[in-house]
Amino acid sequence: MTEKSNLPNSMLTHAPWDPSSNPIWPASCFFLRRNIAKYPFPGKLSERESSQLLPLLQKLLLDVPELKTPLYFSADTLSALEKEFLCEHFLSQEGLQNTDKRQAFIIDESAHFLATLNVHDHLALQWVDCKGKWQEAWETLSKIETSIGNKLEYAFSPKFGYLTSNPALCGTALGVSCYLHLPTLILSNKLEETLHSGLDENVQASGLFGKEELVGDFIILKNSFTLGASEGTILKELHKASTLLVLAEKDERLSQKKNPSLELKDKMSRSYGLLLHSYQLDTKEALNALSQIKLGIDLGWIKGISDEEINELFFRCRRAHILKAHEKISLDTKELSAARAEYLHKQLQKATLQF
Repeated sequence: MTEKSNLPNSMLTHAPWDPSSNPIWPASCFFLRRNIAKYPFPGKLSERESSQLLPLLQKLLLDVPELKTPLYFSADTLSALEKEFLCEHFLSQEGLQNTDKRQAFIIDESAHFLATLNVHDHLALQWVDCKGKWQEAWETLSKIETSIGNKLEYAFSPKFGYLTSNPALCGTALGVSCYLHLPTLILSNKLEETLHSGLDENVQASGLFGKEELVGDFIILKNSFTLGASEGTILKELHKASTLLVLAEKDERLSQKKNPSLELKDKMSRSYGLLLHSYQLDTKEALNALSQIKLGIDLGWIKGISDEEINELFFRCRRAHILKAHEKISLDTKELSAARAEYLHKQLQKATLQF
């Protein structure tokens, strides 16, 4: 039996990609960094300044009308496992493990919003959009930022824009990440060519775990610059580049439907067998195999399971999610890999391969 979690139940019962209806572009993340003008950056905050700023930010955020039942968590009330769970859930590229009582998090009931307080900057606001409502998601996050800015003065320079602890992130201090599932472009060796023709200098591509490693056949498109580019320009360029890649992936999938390659059939069959019969699976192995099942569903070759269910498995098979669901297992790699394999066996029992 698992221990009671400090995290809201909505985070434990729903993965971010649950409601996604787009098999190729399941999620986008919008990230805004802000610092308060009268205070030094978090790394230089005194204990007294921190104790003044945290309650102030907490009160303002909990009163924001755009947030549904927001909850406040002092960082020292969450375990290391719960912080890792937060990073996985919100697709966070920034570590939260070393946070303490001088830092905090705010999550709303939808489990699509995260605010980190006094971590790298005084305020980092994040919204994960999984419904394809790009403009609506951005406008919601922008309203939250404006609501706080109407009560507190942000650190701003006419020359460098919004000031952040990392000088490279000044300017708009806006980060946007688009998560694209592109297995057939990767298989056909057309990804690099498509990226080269479709990306301008303000858009960069990376994998889930780094620039070179395309785990799960996912590409993340991000803006390269926050300084010298307006918010509108950043959003427009990323949406344009993502749309181009989605269309290219759709063309390749249509081609595979008409003339399935033996290589793809073999890869999908092996992935299916791996997920249903392995005794141990590490995270990358599982994500790579799930990618093929996700593709198979869209091509009509995998039956008995939905794309939404596979999206959930992408989260549930990660380290913190497995440990959270099986709190009696140890951190031993073999035991963790065995628990992951057993979990995936159960979830994929009804899935069938039909070429």
